[in-house]
Amino acid sequence: MQQANLYQQYKAQSLETLTKGEIVVKLFEETSKQISMAIFFHNSGNSFKSFNCIAKAQKIIKTLDFSLDMKYAISIELHELYLFLTAKLGEAISNKDISLMKELLSLVDDLKVTFRQAEKMARASR
Repeated sequence: MQQANLYQQYKAQSLETLTKGEIVVKLFEETSKQISMAIFFHNSGNSFKSFNCIAKAQKIIKTLDFSLDMKYAISIELHELYLFLTAKLGEAISNKDISLMKELLSLVDDLKVTFRQAEKMARASR
C-alpha cells in the first residue's frame, strides 16, 4: 500500500517538473495511445470501448486547443488543426471508419514528433 502511494507521489512530482513543451508531447502521446486502443477495440468487436477511447482522444485535443494563447499566429493555425482533428475523430467513430482512424493516428504521431523536436530545440537554446 505504501509503495502505491510513493509511486503516485513520484508520478505527480514528475508531471510537475515537466516543461510546457514536454507536457504537450505527453498529451500527444496519450492521444496516440487512445486512438491506437480505439482501433484495437474496434477490431476486437468492442465498439463501446472504441468509442470511449475516441472520446478521450477528443477531450485531450480540446484541452490542447483551450490552452492556446490566441495572440500568436501559430495558435490560430493550431486551433483550426485541433478543430479538424476533433471533428474527424467524431466522424471516424460515428462511421466506424478504421482507415480514417489510422490516418488521424498518423497525423497525431507526426504532431507528436514535431512538438518533441521543437521542445528539444527550445531546450538547447536555453
